[in-house]
Order: sequence, then C-alpha cells, then structure tokens
Amino acid sequence: MKTNPGKRLRVQQIQVKEFELLQIESSDLVVEILPDVGGKIAQIRNKVSGREYFVPPQRPYRTIPVEGDWLQHDTSGMDDCFPNVAAGQYPDAPWSSLRLPDLGEWTHGAWKVIALDKRAVTMKRSGTPLPYTAIKTTRFLSERTLESTYLVHNHGEAPIRYLWSAHPLISVEGEYEVILPPGKPHLRTFPSDGGSYSWPMWKGTDLSRNFLPSGKTLKVFVSGLSEGWCVLRQPTNSLRLTFDLNQIPALGIWFNNYGFPADSEKCFRCIALEPCTSPTDLLDELAPDAYQSIPPGGSVHWSLQMEISPH
Repeated sequence: MKTNPGKRLRVQQIQVKEFELLQIESSDLVVEILPDVGGKIAQIRNKVSGREYFVPPQRPYRTIPVEGDWLQHDTSGMDDCFPNVAAGQYPDAPWSSLRLPDLGEWTHGAWKVIALDKRAVTMKRSGTPLPYTAIKTTRFLSERTLESTYLVHNHGEAPIRYLWSAHPLISVEGEYEVILPPGKPHLRTFPSDGGSYSWPMWKGTDLSRNFLPSGKTLKVFVSGLSEGWCVLRQPTNSLRLTFDLNQIPALGIWFNNYGFPADSEKCFRCIALEPCTSPTDLLDELAPDAYQSIPPGGSVHWSLQMEISPH
C-alpha cells in the first residue's frame, strides 16, 4: 500500500472498524503508530531492506476496553505500561479498591492525537479513575534514533504511586546477544523463584546469548546497572535503548521462545528489553519506597531513546 509520509491514514482492519494508522519517518525508518490501540508503536520498518523489527500483528487490531483483557487482543508491537504491568489492586488510598488491568491502563482505550508532522507525533490521554493527564511524544532524533518522551501530571489530592515499563516485542529469528554496561549487574526472576543471580547466568543458562528450551518463557529484572543503556544485537542489526538511570533504574527482560501465547498455534519468538522504574511488575510487591510517585498537583517527566543500526 502506497502512503504519503506524515499524513493521517485510514486503514480498514478485518471485520472490526477503521483505525487511524499514523506514520512518521526518517530517511532510514518508517514507524507506524496506532492511537486507538493504546497508542502503541505497531511496527518499525527499515525503508531499504523492508525488515520489520517488532513482532507483527497476531490478531486484528481492536481498541481494548477499560475492563478488557489485553491477552484476548493483539499482543504485538511496542506498548507502554503505566501505572502497572501485571494486573492487580492499586495499593494506596483513596483508590485501594481499584483493580488495574494487565499491562496497565495506557494499553487500554485510545490516545488523542494533538500534534503530528512527518517526523513526530504527540498524543494525550487522561486516567480513569486515577486523576492524571499523560502526554507522549514520539519523534526522530536522527535518521536511526527514535525518542519517546512522557509527561504525567497528577490533578488529584493524593500521591499517585506508579510503575512505567517499555514493552517492545523484538523479533529474534536466530542468534542474538544482549549487551549491558560494564559492571556486576544482578538479576531476579518474576515471579520470583527466591534466588538472586549474577547477570547473565541463570541456572546454568547464559541468558545474554542462549534461549531457553522451545516452548518456554522467562521474565527477569536486572538491577545494579552502571549506565543507562542496553543492546540487543542480531546478525543483521543492533537495537540500543538509552535511558536515565535516575528515573529508570531497572531493566526487565522477557525471553519468549515460542512459549507465548500459551495454548496457541500462533506462538512467536521474541525478546523484550523493558527499561522500567522499579524491578517488578506489581505495585505492591516491594516496599513503598521502591516505587516512584507523583505528588498532588505535581508532574513527572522521562524519556527513552531507541537506535536501530543495520550491520
């Protein structure tokens, strides 16, 4: 399908509805964004080779209702998880009766586009019932580097405890290497198996370059990074994420070797590099001071850069 760079596109999804597919591009990359599907980055494509870097759609795109189940919808591309990752109760008053959905509120519902040009898009949404407004801008910093910036303002009278995690499902076909900054980072599994391990070894497996057996998945959190970056290197390209350790001190990594979706004929293989604000997917697993919060009337701001380099 031929498209015009930077224009809003109307794309008919199979037996569902029309969704607005936005494209921004550089000389090297095309980025597709779906405001009506949680504002996700649906795909990043190399303009020369045609290579797609994220897992492609597994189901027709649909807006996930507030009470909907993320697992029953398309699970591809790159989502943002906020104010939680794993489903669970919000831990603090006055919202302690609130149940948070899997992958957080931002993946549910739609984002409103408030600015768009050839190289950038800005979207906005409000919390329900948490009293916040979020603004997300995705733009090209250079021909191979994409930046997402986030601003969240708390309109309420109580602090908002939160998690944020990137959730890019990066396609991995063959050999790979996960490269972290020099030092002695350590990891733990989620859910926890009770152990603490020195990266990259976990029960005899070098997670930096060896997949688990086929049909298995594993989520780990890496802490103690000396610098705010990580790289997934494959034979044809490297994908580097860069972030501020003061705001984003942990790194989640999800290894999926055809173990997800469970009980499905459409299992796929991917690695998700997930810079995150706390080394957990739950808002109540760690001590309260292990989480970031937004004070009443206050705001928080952070960013993530993604550089994709062909070899």
